[in-house]
This record gives sequence, C-alpha cells and structure tokens, in this order.
Amino acid sequence: MLKLVYKAAKPYIYPNLARKMLGGVLVEDDYYSTQTFTIKHAFKPGWYMLELQVKGVFFSANLDLRFDTSHNMPLAVRPKNLMKRIVYLPRNASQAHFTLRLYGEGVIKLFRLIPIKESFAQDRMLKRLVVSAAVNKDQLTKKLYERAHAKKIDFNQFVFSAYNRLFYSLDENDYHTWIEDIEFELIRKFNLEDNSVKVDPNDYICVVDPEYTLYNSAKDLLIKYLNKYPEAILVYPDEDQLDEYGNRSKPWFKTDWNPELFLNQDYISKCFICRKTWYEENIKFFDNLGAQQALAKLLPSLGTQQIIHLPLVLAYKHTEVHKKAEQLEKAAALLRAEILKSVLPSISEYSWENDSLIFAFKIPEPRPLVSLLIPTRDGLSILQPCVESILEKTTYENFEILILDNQSQKSETLTWLKTIQSDPRVKVLQYDYPFNYSAINNFGVQHAQGSIIGLINNDVEVISANWLTEMVAHACRAEVGCVGAKLYYSNGQIQHAGVILGLGHVAGHAHRFAIRDSTGYFNRLKLLQGYSAVTGACLLVRREIYEQVGGLNEQDLPVAYNDVDFCLRVRAVGYRNLWTPHAELYHHESVSRGEDDTPEKKARFDKEVAYMRATWGKELDNDPYYNLNLSRLREDFSLREFV
Repeated sequence: MLKLVYKAAKPYIYPNLARKMLGGVLVEDDYYSTQTFTIKHAFKPGWYMLELQVKGVFFSANLDLRFDTSHNMPLAVRPKNLMKRIVYLPRNASQAHFTLRLYGEGVIKLFRLIPIKESFAQDRMLKRLVVSAAVNKDQLTKKLYERAHAKKIDFNQFVFSAYNRLFYSLDENDYHTWIEDIEFELIRKFNLEDNSVKVDPNDYICVVDPEYTLYNSAKDLLIKYLNKYPEAILVYPDEDQLDEYGNRSKPWFKTDWNPELFLNQDYISKCFICRKTWYEENIKFFDNLGAQQALAKLLPSLGTQQIIHLPLVLAYKHTEVHKKAEQLEKAAALLRAEILKSVLPSISEYSWENDSLIFAFKIPEPRPLVSLLIPTRDGLSILQPCVESILEKTTYENFEILILDNQSQKSETLTWLKTIQSDPRVKVLQYDYPFNYSAINNFGVQHAQGSIIGLINNDVEVISANWLTEMVAHACRAEVGCVGAKLYYSNGQIQHAGVILGLGHVAGHAHRFAIRDSTGYFNRLKLLQGYSAVTGACLLVRREIYEQVGGLNEQDLPVAYNDVDFCLRVRAVGYRNLWTPHAELYHHESVSRGEDDTPEKKARFDKEVAYMRATWGKELDNDPYYNLNLSRLREDFSLREFV
C-alpha cells in the first residue's frame, strides 16, 4: 500500500467513505439523538490520518468510532469543521462502526483514512503533545522514551496512548495510570521547592479524621508548603478514596479557599495542618466543638491569604461508610449551620436539602431597585418570551427593564416595542450605532435608575420565580461583586454554572452539557460557590462596583469575553464573584447574535482572545476556583490530560 506524505494525498486516491455508510438507525432521548452507521471496507493495518466532517446545526456532538471488535475511539465533533486525527490499526479490519450522538441535527459528510508513514505520525503526535504539556519537544520525547522503556512498551504506541488521552474525558482507569506516571512527579516537584529551609514540625498541628489515611510524607509536604507563606495559618490537600484492598479511586481535586462553597460543603476539616500558635489561641473551640465545628466558627473570619491549598492527593478516605455515620453527618451539618449563622449575620435561614446545606441571605429594606438591561436587535421570537417571563414570573417586585434597541427594523418588533412600554416597568432606549455589546450595556447603565445593575441577554427565559430575589440577596453583600445564575439550554442541559479560566481559548463554562438533574463534580452543580467569573448573559452587580471598575471594555472587547474581563477587574479590586444554583433560567446561547463564522468575525474574535491573553495571562493559567489537576480542554471536571 502506497504511503504518502499526508499533504500530498489526493481525494481521488483515498475516497470519501461516508458514501458507503449503511444503517442509519436513529434513537432519540430527552437530550440527544443517536445515530449508528456501518462502513464495509478493507482496512489494512498501519498508521492513518483520519479526516472527518459532520455538517448540520447542533450545539454538541460526539462520535464513537470502532473498527471490527477494537475499542471505541471517541471523537469530539464541531459543526462544519474538518477534524483530523492520527489513527493506528493494529490488524486488518473489514468494517468501521459509528455511533454519532448530537444535540441538534447533523450528518457525517466526510470520512477518509489516508495512509501515512510511522515517522510522520510520530512527529504529528509529538507536536500536539508538546502544545498540551507546555514543554519543548526534546524534553517531552526524553520523558516519554523513559516511561515507555520502563513499561516495556513500543515508543510509538506509548505516544499514541498519550495522544489519544487528549481527546476524551479521562476516567478511573486513566486515574490509575495518572497515579503511576504523574503523581510521584508532582509530589517530587513540590517537595524540591525550598527544600533547604528547615522547619520544626512541633510548630504545627496536624488534624486527620479517623476515616482517613495520609500519604507517607504528607505532613512534611504540608508543613513545608505552609511555611512558604508567612501570612498563612492553615493548609489542606486534595484527597481520594481507598478500598479495603488498597485500591485508590474517585479523586477529589479541590478548589482553593472558597468561602461560599465552604458554607455548603466542608471540604477542609477532615485533613489539614495549621500553625500551633493559632490552634492554641482557639483551643477551647477545638476541645469543645471538635475540628469540623471549630473551623466553621473560625475560618469565615480569615482572609484568602490565610487559608491555602496544596493541590496534591495526600489524604485517602476509607470507603466503608455506615448508615449510622450518614445520620451523624446530617446532625453535625445542622449544628455546623447554626454555628455559621451565628458568625455570619447576613444569613437569614438555612435548610437541609439533597444531603446539602442551603443558606438564604438577607436583603436590605427598603429593597433596592434593580435595572435589568436587555440589548436587542429584532429577534422578537426570543425577546418577547424573555421580557414577558421576567414580568410575569419574577416575585421580586422592585425592578425596571431597559430594552436597549440596537437598530431593530422589522415592523412586528417595532410594534411590540411600542406596546410593551405600556407596562410602567419597561422602557425602550434607542442605541443607533454598530453592534458593540460592551458599549450598549455601558449606555444602558447611564440611563438606569437602580442601585443594582442586571446584564440580561435577550435570549433568556425565567424558570424559577425567586431568581432575582436570590441574586439580589448576594449582590447586596458588601464583600460580593458579580453574581451569576444557573442557565440551561432549551432541552434542559446545563449551559452555564460558573466560568472556569484557562479552558479552550480563554475560559469555558463549568459543567456545560451536563444533564439537568446532575449533581456535578462533588455536588458543585447544587451548591452556592465562588467562581473567578460568571457569564454576562445573566449577571447582577452593584452599580457602584460597575462604575468603580469602568464598566465593560468597549475598545478591546466589543463582543466576546467582556464579561470575563469585567469579572476579573471586579475581583482585582477586592470583591468575590459568586454563582448560585438557586436562580434558574433558560439561555438559548448566541441565537440572536449568531456564530463567529465569517473572516471578519473570526479576526475580531482572535483579536479579543489575544487581548485577554495579554491582559490576564497569569490569571487564566491559575484559576483558584478550579484545580491544576483537572482538564484544560473540557468543561466536565475530568482528570487533566497528561503525557
């Protein structure tokens, strides 16, 4: 079989096999349609460049490809884009089986396998791995050779395994590989830092729950790390679970200090090290209440620099759990809630729901006026249900809606805009300039009457009647900046549950495409918590803060990432940004604006990405509300891609 340099391959030599597809069985559920196909063809062993293209209109799609009885090869698919992957077939195959799962409509238009030389395949895979690992090619090649040799695996097959891990969410089997190949290297790296500094372990107190076992040198590592930060009082590690046979699973890669998440979820007290002086100053709380309740009383008053997190799995929880222990946990949680309420006057009440504490916060009286800004240009089919759902469903009464009309022209839109103003809560303002999302909202703030500003996309619809009450309660808290909501696609999948920095180009949405009832990564989809940023599709912030940081960036970010930039500027002046799961709305993302699919739009998007990287590069690479051990490519909190 002729093997060409890939770029010399011609379509007439290697035809489009999508034309030979058989089957097409369609199965639909609440979220996805699933299509299965088969191609009968003589596939010979060797290295290939796979070309795949799916055309249609869909939010997300995944393709599982399997040759005869081989393992599934998962492929992420984007609309219209030509996708290329290195593929290796170890033996002859007579069939290729496809399972295409997508939300929307789409069909496989191109499937081509082009034979390539092994050396070319190796070079391409290493280039992709170099970008992912952020090291030079020589360093990476040396590391991979050493690991392949130690495991007695062919080098190219070892590289192929690492390359494939970039394209799917890593699972428990991958975690075992991560433990073998990566964990010791991470521990060694942290252990070498400031190793010359001598510390006295007697100056520190180590608290470990009886259900936990520590890594052998965990105490030394934690003490050294705590000693690096003179202001810090307490340090805690990541953890996983340990069964009776010594097998580890279910790693919990934690956020850095996250005060709101700590209210709902105690992710610290089971294993931590603190300075002995601080412990002795508060010994009465530890002796009388125990570690869990003592931290509930003490930590909310500490600053971010005083509570630090070492992102290493150094604590292992034994998996034997009994019903009695679960009942005790609920009782302890309710006691903890009472303590938290006593130290945080802004909490009005709490409840126990779905094995979690839920806190409600006070709203000052008289209740502040909220100005909801809704930019639009025609799009009446989405604008009307957006505005009417706010007017009809929202239980919080003191709000105004400012519809910022950006050159609507359709008669039905103009008629409706005139009619809707008969409601005294609604005003329409004309913004007769080219589309600039940042400028439009800044214009709206100038005309707003409220002390709280709400940025609202014209393609959202209210689900929970208390959405605005929930968000206002947090926006009024002195320490809080931006507040974001839980947004769903129209089919019920998660669209937004907080923004994670550093995913993809600049940032991504936590848990995007998770099903509606999912609890998320260690229950995070159900819990109030801090995030570095939240989406501007539904965002509340006090007007004084909006003006303090200068509003949205009109010059550099007219369309994309202006909300992330705004949130980071709010965080930079000392406020915390929050996301709440108790304010729920639908969001038909970018329905009104469309996709960035023209050369002009792509150039503008690339410019905005470059600005964000130049301005916030350090922050984008170090999100304190995420974890460096979690994926930088996916939004599902899966294990980070490793080589």
